[in-house]
Amino acid sequence: MDHPWWLPVLAVVVAGLAMFFGLGCLFWRLHVLNRGFGPDTLRALGTIIFIPTLLILAIVSKLETSTLSALLGTIAGYTLSNTPPDRKD
Repeated sequence: MDHPWWLPVLAVVVAGLAMFFGLGCLFWRLHVLNRGFGPDTLRALGTIIFIPTLLILAIVSKLETSTLSALLGTIAGYTLSNTPPDRKD
């Protein structure tokens, strides 16, 4: 069964809007809390940018399933990793 022509366009537009909305919320939250960039902020920023970008790439370039799962695994490892900051004793 073939999908309508507008479905990939709609998915790309929604993913782009989600990315920009997420970035706006992140920067608004940083402004309200009067905080700067730290490791957690960079991790959130990377997640907000990478997941919609991966969705857009999957729709536009028709990536293989194995490539897509490898990229999702990389993002999951990056997001869920909890490396403690370096301590100077």
